[in-house]
Order: sequence, then C-alpha cells, then structure tokens
Amino acid sequence: MEPKFKILEKREDSIKFIVEGIDVAFANALRRTILAEVPTFAVDEVEFFENDSALFDEIIAHRLAMIPLTTPVERFSLDSLELDNYTVTLSLEAEGPGVVYSGDLKSSDEGIKPANPDIPIVKLAEGQRLVFNAYAKLGRGKDHAKWQPGFVYYKYLTRIHVSKEVPDWEELKELAERRGLPVEEKEDEIVITTTKAFYLPRKFEPYEGEKIREEVVPETFVFTVETNGELPVEEIVSIALKILMRKSDKFINELHKLAD
Repeated sequence: MEPKFKILEKREDSIKFIVEGIDVAFANALRRTILAEVPTFAVDEVEFFENDSALFDEIIAHRLAMIPLTTPVERFSLDSLELDNYTVTLSLEAEGPGVVYSGDLKSSDEGIKPANPDIPIVKLAEGQRLVFNAYAKLGRGKDHAKWQPGFVYYKYLTRIHVSKEVPDWEELKELAERRGLPVEEKEDEIVITTTKAFYLPRKFEPYEGEKIREEVVPETFVFTVETNGELPVEEIVSIALKILMRKSDKFINELHKLAD
C-alpha cells in the first residue's frame, strides 16, 4: 500500500497530519530522522573579547548555542548526506545598563539570524561591557540538541466505540466534539476517531473493555511536528523524507556492491 498523507491542522510553527500505509518501524524512522538528521544552523564556537557581566563566558556561550537561527532552505542542500562547510559570524558589542537580546546580534549573513529577536542573553549593569564573535555552522541533532529543528511525536490513530447502553454516553459525545474530534453516531453506538489525545473521565472506566472499546486503525499514525523557527515546519518533514530516501538508496547500492 502506497503511503498517503492527510493534513489535519497547519499553523505557523506546527503541523499535524495522518500517514496511512506505514508500519511502526517507518513511523519511528521518520521521527528519528526529523530530530537527528535534518540540519540547521547553530552557534558552535564563541570568541570573547570582553565580558564584564555576571555570567561566565561558558554560560553565555551555552545560551548563544541554544538560540534558533534561521536556515535558508533554498541556499543549502539540507537533504544531502554531507553538509556544506559554511560559517556565519554573529557579533555583539554592548554596554550596560540593559538586557542584551538575541535581536542585538549582528549577522554577517542576513539569511542566517536569530529566529526570535526577543530571547534574553544577559543583563548588563552600569559600565559592564560584552564583546564577542559567535560562529555558527550547519549541524545535526544527533551531534547536539542545539541543531534539532524542532520536536515531533506520533500516536496510533484509534477509534473508540461507545455503546449507547453506557449511562451518560451523550457526555462522551459532547466531550469529543468539544475536543474537535470526529464523532460518528450509529443506531447502537457512537464512534470517536482520536486524531488527538482523548481521555475518558473516571466515571466511565468500569465500562472499558465491553461497552467502551478502543480499535487501533492498522498502519495509520497521527504525527505532530513543531518547529523552533529555524525552518518552516513543512520543510522539516520534506527534508526528513528526502534524507530517508537517500539513506535507503545508499544502503541498497552497498548491498549490490557486496552481491557483485
């Protein structure tokens, strides 16, 4: 069965979709590829020239590394197995009093800069100065979490069958509709499709198993992907799928070499 995708919800920083026709192994491979293989820019080294602040150099360097940096999709082959060797400099020269924010960083490349300008780095008191150059490069989440493009999780798509013999079954129908879940009402039951998490109130627990049963839809999963801001969320999924394809092709080619 060829995999089929259906988008349930798309926002600026997240996307939720259903994938049909895949098994658990592929679902987890996609999750791991998004987290560990999709490259982004992040600060990797910091050269301090002056730091009179209350924070050590190492603490500021760590904070800089965790600031999401925009990563231009069109300029880099992010789906390749080898990364481009490109470094961008983010410089800062600040004097207190005041708070230094991510938006104060000056980038040598306008396409690569903090995705959010309002992340606080350090507070400087009167007369304190902070001067440094931070060097950012492409990397992958498998090497350090600072290069992870976002967060991803998935669940089985299930259907909850609720018999109308259950007292107050209308309450469950109302709860599901309030959660925005599809509800199908039949003659003797209602069927709730769990495109998102749905928990039964405790009063219904005694009916689970017989009059309330959960059916797992085979080979169908609900994915939620969130971006930190480095990449558009749909690009994260697209790049991950391309990387999976390239790795599979490479593996097959190596097998053919061994066979020969």
